[in-house]
Amino acid sequence: MKKLILSAIFLLFGFHCAISQEVKFSGTLETLWGAGAPWTDKDTARGRMTLGETSFTGKIDSYFGKSSALVEGSARYDSIEDSEDFSLSECWLDYTSDSLGLRVGRQKTAWGKADGIDITNVICPKDLSSLAVMTTNEKLAIDALRFSVNGNQFTADAYWIPFFTPAKLSGAKFEKPESKMSKGEFGLKFSGYFSVLDFSLYGFYGRDDMPFLNYTMSAEGVNVTGEYKDMAMLGMDAAIPIKETVLRMEAAFFPERHFQKSSNSIIEEKMFSAETLSSASIESSLQRNEISALAGLDWMPEGWTFTAQYYCDYVFGELENLEREKALQHGATLSVSKKLLADTLELSLSGVLGLNDFDSFIKPVVTYSLSDQINLSGGAYVFIPGPDRDGQYGSYKDLSTGYVRCKFSF
Repeated sequence: MKKLILSAIFLLFGFHCAISQEVKFSGTLETLWGAGAPWTDKDTARGRMTLGETSFTGKIDSYFGKSSALVEGSARYDSIEDSEDFSLSECWLDYTSDSLGLRVGRQKTAWGKADGIDITNVICPKDLSSLAVMTTNEKLAIDALRFSVNGNQFTADAYWIPFFTPAKLSGAKFEKPESKMSKGEFGLKFSGYFSVLDFSLYGFYGRDDMPFLNYTMSAEGVNVTGEYKDMAMLGMDAAIPIKETVLRMEAAFFPERHFQKSSNSIIEEKMFSAETLSSASIESSLQRNEISALAGLDWMPEGWTFTAQYYCDYVFGELENLEREKALQHGATLSVSKKLLADTLELSLSGVLGLNDFDSFIKPVVTYSLSDQINLSGGAYVFIPGPDRDGQYGSYKDLSTGYVRCKFSF
């Protein structure tokens, strides 16, 4: 069914291009090489190539009257894994009148006003397939129908997502739930735009894009399976401009969200169930209410950009038997960038600090534009453990990498 719908969209896209008043073709060719930092483990990372990707991305836009169409695809070769990947990033048809809009096909959208932190941004799944995309918070497209209503100072978007797309994980793949009309995902966004305030309200009902792992014992060892659980979210955001400064706020509530149980807890429960001859099913998760929030500040004086954010996440109820150890998880981010030499050179430094374990992730980057088409950049992904324990970011300390990148755009 999914292939049939995408094939129909391709045919309509081809017809649209044939009759379009304007067709644009653009794309990028990019090479990224990286090696383990000098302070990483000498046996597994130090000096070894950790990044080796060459990719091509092409995009076709066509316009005819009040309609438009877009298709974007990419081809990537990973020298480290010796693997090739061909993907259709986006492919949609769109019609927009003065007050109504309709878009159908594979599309990307971003919710919320946070920078690099997901609070309400749950509609598109995560891409965690490589170090490069993990550090840029890349998202995957969804196959959806979006209906929009547009006014002078507001917009409302309703999404129907009949096909579930899970997060893309490196080396891990689990069976997706069966696609049914009654089990589609739904999203709703309402935004208002005023001179002193922009705000949005969000609602989502679907599935968590990360799998919940279950463990069973066998003669060969421990078998791991994954299951995708239902999830709901209610959220809001707001941005207030004050001269060169923008204040941002965002919050989300997840009622009865599923949280992963620890592997030891699952295995012990199954062993006890076997000993007592019980046939009760052992769940891989427990449900708890969760609230997430963020407050941020953007300051943009001449040639400079400063962004600072504080974010937090709180889970209500007992955490016993869960993988999560602390009810409150919080942190802060900081990003600074400066353009020089007639905007041909950009220096930037961004980072995130986990305030539970005081672990951090730092990303310095230097980018130079040789021309309007060619950019050269060099930088690093630096993961620093906390003083007492590694923490979320510190656990990747041996993935700290220095890299160079060359990008040609057309």
